Amino acid sequence: MGQGEVADHRIGRQSTSDNEGDSFGFAMLYRQERPRLMRFFLRKLGNQADADDLSQETLVRFFKAAPAELVTPQAYLTRIATNLLHDHAERGSTRLAQRTTVIEDALDAIGGADPFREVDARQELVRWNEVLKELMPKTLEIFLLNRVEGYSYRQIATDLGVPLWIVQKHMARAIRHLAAHQEPTDD
Repeated sequence: MGQGEVADHRIGRQSTSDNEGDSFGFAMLYRQERPRLMRFFLRKLGNQADADDLSQETLVRFFKAAPAELVTPQAYLTRIATNLLHDHAERGSTRLAQRTTVIEDALDAIGGADPFREVDARQELVRWNEVLKELMPKTLEIFLLNRVEGYSYRQIATDLGVPLWIVQKHMARAIRHLAAHQEPTDD
């Protein structure tokens, strides 16, 4: 590869500009890379709004932190996008953990005072068991190890002999599945 070929792929802070004086080529890179980032996030998350937000955040982080010249800005953007996806999965996992209660505690809180609430709670328990059964066996196993047994992602990865990102991927899949089956009236 000759010197001229490498220079053609570089994006430098001062080397590109458009009519509005955009010295870093933000508009050009945005038009080129946003569709690719959207496809990446949509494929991973299945949610247009989250994909749009994370695509924007990826580009903002790129322009804040990118070195003055990059030979392959796409690789740098992909790394930022992957890191954001992992952060997003962790935040979602934490939010779900904060919103869930132990099922036995919920049933004990109901007590025998209100038989209608008890029947409703039991029906809800059956419904969630059915939703969980829809998960792939490995995803269900990882989800239960984390949410029921209390193992950390790292502990699960070590115990199952898989990379940490596999555990994160299965947890994100489980969380998306549960969120999709959550009724609008749930808090």
